[in-house]
Order: sequence, then structure tokens, then C-alpha cells
Amino acid sequence: LGALSIPPGDVIKALTGQPTGPRIEDVIWSVRIPRTALGLAAGAALGLSGCVMQALTRNPLADPGILGVSAGAAFAIVIAAGVAGIGSLFGYIWFAFAGAMAAGVVVYLLGRMGRSGSTPVKLALAGVAVTAVLSSLTSAVVLTDPAALDRFRFWSAGSLADQDAST
Repeated sequence: LGALSIPPGDVIKALTGQPTGPRIEDVIWSVRIPRTALGLAAGAALGLSGCVMQALTRNPLADPGILGVSAGAAFAIVIAAGVAGIGSLFGYIWFAFAGAMAAGVVVYLLGRMGRSGSTPVKLALAGVAVTAVLSSLTSAVVLTDPAALDRFRFWSAGSLADQDAST
């Protein structure tokens, strides 16, 4: 899995300290293991965030997609790329965080409205409504700005390319 095909036997040799050749060892230890660890850490963080979200909302169906958090981050990325001209990963991270937080606050405030206060069902419905609005706005921006579309597509698909142990 990668640009350099490495037989499973060579991977096992490299992991156990047996000689395989400097190129194979370098690829395994400096590229593949750090990216695998990064992918596992990101997956664990996403799983933990989903668990926390379900516990806080007391709703087993709660997830970032339903509660508008993902749509808020996506809209903020599109604004960062299309309007603000941000192109760095660091800039995207902060815009995505701010957009996700803003969407979460709006969903919470909408879910609290009414006499009964916040309920799991009201939060889910508010989240779906906010998701619909933000997804529509995101689509409107990417349809009118091809550069924003390219950056958004790369960000939304996710990638561990060019990531190493320093990440």
C-alpha cells in the first residue's frame, strides 16, 4: 500500500530488526509507521468525540453530521479558501474549529427554544436544520468558486499524504 511495493515478509523483517535494505527500512520507519499511527490516533479521536457527543446530548443517534458540526466546519473551510484566501493546513484547522463551534452553539440555542428546554429530539432536529442550511451555503460557494471547490474537496476527503512523525 503505497508508491513502493514492499512484500509482507520484508515488512516483518524490518519490524523485527532484521536487515532488509536501507530504502525499505526508511520507508517503513519514517513514512508508513508514522502515518499508520496518525490514522489510528485520528480515528480514535473521532470515535471519542462521537461518544462524548452522544453522552452530552443523551441521544444515541447524535453525531457531527446530524448536529450540524460537520456542516459548520465545511462551510468555514469554504469561506477560508474562497473568501479569505487561506491555503495552509494550520489556517484550515482554525477555521474548521471555529465553524464547528459556531454551528454547535447555534444548534444548542435552537434546541433550547420552547417551554420544555433542550431535549435530544429537539437538538437532533435543530442540527438537521442547521446542516441543511450550511450545506446549501457551502454548495453555493463551491459552485461559484472553482478554487474553493478544489481546496474543499481535498480537505473533505482527508489524506495522510505528506504527513510524518512531526505531525
